[in-house]
Amino acid sequence: MKKYLYLLLSISLALLVSGCQNSKAQAIEDSKWENLLEGDSVNEKWRSPNKDKEGNYSPVGRAWSLEDGKLRLDFSKKGTLKDGKKLRGGHIETKKDYFNFELKFKFNIKYDNNSGIKYRVKNATGFEYQIIDDANYRDNSVSHRTGELYELAAEETPRIVKSAGDWNTGRIIANGNTIEHWLNGQKVFTLEYGSEDWKALFEDSKYFKKDILDFGTHLGPIHIQDHSDTDIEFKNMFIRELGVE
Repeated sequence: MKKYLYLLLSISLALLVSGCQNSKAQAIEDSKWENLLEGDSVNEKWRSPNKDKEGNYSPVGRAWSLEDGKLRLDFSKKGTLKDGKKLRGGHIETKKDYFNFELKFKFNIKYDNNSGIKYRVKNATGFEYQIIDDANYRDNSVSHRTGELYELAAEETPRIVKSAGDWNTGRIIANGNTIEHWLNGQKVFTLEYGSEDWKALFEDSKYFKKDILDFGTHLGPIHIQDHSDTDIEFKNMFIRELGVE
């Protein structure tokens, strides 16, 4: 009986230690993620890319709002008057720069709208995770659809994309030369920067034609695009920095 009790105690202790270790490992893992939609103001972690005459960044346009963990660009507010000023949206970007990272987020693009998340940017130009109403927007060419690497890479497998007005889940992994886009839990593509595939895609893009030869090589902010006709929401947006494997 004593041996049986000792065995039960040993198993219970082992399970407890294992559970503590797993909880600690999970806590460490969770601590790596930064919530980009934390707080009560868009201006806490985001800014406009524009600067004033003194070189200070302008505040985020007032058509952007952050409430209950949801970031919203409300197109209906643009051009309306409030306190004698026009409400504007405009592009926004994180106050922190990133290069190797994993970004996960949920987005809800409205009917006939267009946006995108850019990264490794300089002067608002860089890689772009395209977000668009595929079914209704005027530009829905192959590399310009939701989840694609805008202008450069199209899907390797059929995408699972929900209609405008529904929540989709996105994910970006940029680690060294490896770029991955995910949409609703499915990988859209993997592209190796500098590979022969990359060179062929880049040389056929508008960036090459504009002589932007350092395209996608910059440490820069996460940049959300206002396409001037954009009505979009984001939630559950978390980022963690990665080390090149």
